[in-house]
Amino acid sequence: MGQTAVAHSLLLYVVAPALVSIAICKSGLIPATASPEDGSISWPAFFATYGLLAGLAYLTAAVFSFIYSPLEFYGDEGRDSYLIGKARAGLSKEEAVAEMKRSRKIGDIPPVYPNGWFIVFRSAQVKKMETKYAHVLGLHLAVFRGESGQVYIVDAYCPHLGANLAFGGKVKGESIECPFHGWRYQGEDGKCVHIAYADKVPDFVKVTTYRSLEINDLILIWYHAEGEEPSWYPPEIEKIKTGELVYSGCWEAYLDCHLQDIVENGGDAAHLDYVHGPQVFEKRFVNVKWEAHPTKKYLSTTDSEIIPFWTSIPGNRVHHEQYGPGLSYVFGNEFMLTGPVPVGPLRQKVVFMMYSAPASPLNLVRRLLTKLFVYTSYLAIKGDVFVWANKTYRPKPILVKEDPFIAQHRRWFAQFYTENSPRLCPADSLQW
Repeated sequence: MGQTAVAHSLLLYVVAPALVSIAICKSGLIPATASPEDGSISWPAFFATYGLLAGLAYLTAAVFSFIYSPLEFYGDEGRDSYLIGKARAGLSKEEAVAEMKRSRKIGDIPPVYPNGWFIVFRSAQVKKMETKYAHVLGLHLAVFRGESGQVYIVDAYCPHLGANLAFGGKVKGESIECPFHGWRYQGEDGKCVHIAYADKVPDFVKVTTYRSLEINDLILIWYHAEGEEPSWYPPEIEKIKTGELVYSGCWEAYLDCHLQDIVENGGDAAHLDYVHGPQVFEKRFVNVKWEAHPTKKYLSTTDSEIIPFWTSIPGNRVHHEQYGPGLSYVFGNEFMLTGPVPVGPLRQKVVFMMYSAPASPLNLVRRLLTKLFVYTSYLAIKGDVFVWANKTYRPKPILVKEDPFIAQHRRWFAQFYTENSPRLCPADSLQW
């Protein structure tokens, strides 16, 4: 909690209730709160009044925060991935989860890090002159926002003696300074421009930098196994830029699976009825179609229509745009930005961000409905999570004619792997 937030809390929960309590007691609005002779305060009555007002202020602030703040919550791996509510006797929940992971058959999986753009942080998570640590795509990163507001991503470890720049590193203008010896690196090119105790900086000293993009309230990183520069960019959503759509909440979860299993859902039409049909309310998905874009090869789309149980007429139409392996735009009743972020070879962080039309301060129904949409999206998606976390990968699945898009989707996705795309190095069969 920052200093400003602490000051606001003290004012709201301590100072304001105390002053109002004194005023009430001195005014005599409450019987026996003041002496009729000298106007002194009855302290028992004061503390009772103060306690009541402080509690009311806290409750009011909590309700206000719930209504007007985005709804953000995070998955529980034991509950969501392995359906473990309570571990069996003799095991903690963490031990039960670890046992499930050890017993899983992984399968003959594709390379673990495809090429493309991936979410590192939401923009709001990295403030000006702030540094954050991120571990994605097997990389250890220091993400910082310079004095100009520009975001930079560099290797987290200082080339000097290996200190982590993200922990204690200071932002100086558009550079980051190592907390260990004061070596300072430019965010743009990684070049060392200052050493606190040295007269001269060697020309060859630099930290590795990574191509970043800030768009749609997201900080993205470009990854390519061959070191190639970006060949495409995800589009900006104009309504987010203009404020016609505002951030209303998110859900994040960590799970063990291959990234391709998550993205492949876009081409799996049959799973919609079986996994998502019963969730929230009974429904069917019709007119489902997946296709690769004819010219923008990094883009694929999935379209579907939903028929609720109370009618036979299709209602909500959902249009899903997949940009490379790491970013999805979902257009329906609300707008959703989603993306799997590879943390490790078989470790993903999945991010689901909801955007809605802004509601007026007095439109409480709209604001509460927005939170309901965030929560129901979690209920819908978590049906996939335990499947992803426990399935094995079939490189040659048995398909029927009603599975027309899965093979097409795999051919489309294969373009994001190149010669040097890293593969999983299995653990030694000897366990020491």
